[in-house]
Amino acid sequence: MSKKYTAKNGITVEVSEELHEYLKKSDRKIRYIEKDLKRSKYEIDMKEETVTVIASREDSLDRLMDIGKEYPQQSSDFRESLIEKIMLEQALDKLNEKERYLIVQLFYLRRSERDLAKELGVSQYTVNRDKHKILKKLKIEIEG
Repeated sequence: MSKKYTAKNGITVEVSEELHEYLKKSDRKIRYIEKDLKRSKYEIDMKEETVTVIASREDSLDRLMDIGKEYPQQSSDFRESLIEKIMLEQALDKLNEKERYLIVQLFYLRRSERDLAKELGVSQYTVNRDKHKILKKLKIEIEG
């Protein structure tokens, strides 16, 4: 078995075969993320004398806007989203413990109505009905 070495920060160190393979793969992943995803590719058709640009998987905002894509302002979207989250948290605080538990289980922890009904010893219909009542209550609370 041949010796394997790796160089990091100007220091060369002997490493095991497994570690060498791992480092080689991780270096390749980093190169893929930092460079390959950002490169556009070109398809050249010699007969038609055309060049088709195949956009990189990580496209630049400038290039997308140049070809006519429109995006909302990020800062205003962020503020709106933050305000909505705060309003939702405030509305959730006004629910009683049972209502909050049901909403958290269904929407935050993504449990099924059936699973939650089994835990609570009620029918799925009851869980669904309660969910809709609570959502209406939250909507009224948020919309004022």
